[in-house]
Amino acid sequence: MRLRRKRPQPLGRQKLRGDDLAPTPSAFAYRARRSKEARVVGRQVQADTPRPDQVRTTNIWLQRFGLIILLIAGVASLINVLTLSSAAKIILLNDNSSQALLRPLSVYQRAADQQLADSIWNRNKITVDTGRISQQLLHQFPELSSVSMTVPLLAHRPLVYVEPARPALILIAGNGSFAIGDNGQALLAATNPALVGQTSTLPVVDDQSGLNVQLNRRALSADTVSFIQTVVAQLAAKQFVASTMTLPVGASELDVHLSGQPYFVKFNLESNNPTGEAGTFLATITQLRRQNITPGQYVDVRVDGRAYYK
Repeated sequence: MRLRRKRPQPLGRQKLRGDDLAPTPSAFAYRARRSKEARVVGRQVQADTPRPDQVRTTNIWLQRFGLIILLIAGVASLINVLTLSSAAKIILLNDNSSQALLRPLSVYQRAADQQLADSIWNRNKITVDTGRISQQLLHQFPELSSVSMTVPLLAHRPLVYVEPARPALILIAGNGSFAIGDNGQALLAATNPALVGQTSTLPVVDDQSGLNVQLNRRALSADTVSFIQTVVAQLAAKQFVASTMTLPVGASELDVHLSGQPYFVKFNLESNNPTGEAGTFLATITQLRRQNITPGQYVDVRVDGRAYYK
């Protein structure tokens, strides 16, 4: 059997598919498509990116908002700094004078707080009337020689500085007995409980002119009070105790009665030399004791450098 090679059959006509009919994309079409895609992406990026005027407006509003915040914080801080408390702090000008206070510090504290609370203008450091409050406290408490109120720069409590007027003597007047301060001002009635424990240590002066004393008013001159204090101190240094003193009617004279002695000493208030007159008396009485002489009525030292006795 003889084998023959098969001859290839002609392909003939075949139906072409739609995919086979699609034209092959060219390089120009590819570049056009990429360019279109780039334009679309660019428009999206441009849409997402804010314009310069939008950025400028946003920054302006942010700056304004920051300034408003700073302004509010500044105003709040200013209000806080200027606010004044209605609780004052009482400070003694001299700590050693605390024993001379006739009232507890809490009494002055409450009075100062009441003065601050009486007016809304006393709630801040600008409108508070420190002078008026100081004068009212000084008038309310005549035993204080000075009162001053200051406003702290950063703190809120006002400071009230008080200086007590030390009771110098007890004055027996026509309308009662009164504690007299260093400046001659009537501080309190001698029966005031605030003077308990102090009246026994104060010299007593009997005014025989019938003087009517008013509280917070001058009863004696400051020079007279100083004269009496100096004489009492000079005599006490030599063991002479002034029991009572008298201001005679119509005379610038001070009669000092000594405890345990039958005589009194006449001093001249107008001489303004209490130390010299007291020294003259002490020298005279020393000389008389050496001679065993005791005055029976008085020793008069009103003439400068001289002494007379009876």
